[in-house]
Amino acid sequence: MFLQKIDLVYPAGIDPKTLTALYRKPHHKANTQISKAILQLHDQQFPSPFPADTQALLNIYNRLLSCKKHPSLDQDIKDFMLFLSSDLNFGSDLRKARLHWLKADMHLDQLPTLRNNGQLPALSQQKKLALDHYLQAYQLLEGIKETQQPVSIDDFTLYKLQQNMLACHLNALHSDKRYTDASLKHYLSHSNFIQSSKRVLHTEPYQWIIARNGLRFSSINKNNQDCDFFYRALIRANHAFKDFNYAPNGAPPIMHSAEFQWAIAQLS
Repeated sequence: MFLQKIDLVYPAGIDPKTLTALYRKPHHKANTQISKAILQLHDQQFPSPFPADTQALLNIYNRLLSCKKHPSLDQDIKDFMLFLSSDLNFGSDLRKARLHWLKADMHLDQLPTLRNNGQLPALSQQKKLALDHYLQAYQLLEGIKETQQPVSIDDFTLYKLQQNMLACHLNALHSDKRYTDASLKHYLSHSNFIQSSKRVLHTEPYQWIIARNGLRFSSINKNNQDCDFFYRALIRANHAFKDFNYAPNGAPPIMHSAEFQWAIAQLS
């Protein structure tokens, strides 16, 4: 059934062995055509729950970001944010949640430049604004999920929001302080990011990136029980992770990453 659906979006076809290898071996990278076909199929099978107009706004913003030579880029983004500040007060809770999420993303995207330029007051303000909007989006979506409205909000969607909140803490810090900062540890201890990661892995155990991130942040938080949970989830997703020197596509080996060292000491 899956191969038949793949054929509809990629008539050239994909060899079953190739798909198995991509699933079983995260260090293997799919070519551009296969990646595009899989993403297209994913979008068809798991369509966005958000209104089409809010998705269109997200697409416009992403195109603005990708156009580095756009002469009025900074002003256009400021105008975009001004529009959102007013527009996010209208419509359904689902629409408001998506617009809060988009506005939070726009504040988040400013953090690296402000951090690198040493603009600390502006950095603190943009971080707070991003976190405030992410939290409002999260609360709206959680309310929709709990009331079992016709639109379905899954655990992965809520996890992505929490992941972005975590990114606010990380991106406000230089890399040498990123995993020792008190605000990061406070967020990990007082949020339900870890529990959200576990819920997603319960329904989607193949998500090795979520398991790997869970292990990383459980190690930073020095939680032995959580480290054990995420390590087991990681090797369940792919047995190759039993080797701490295994290097999946796009990520360094766990053995070579300082933030994993506490977990390695407990698991060895």
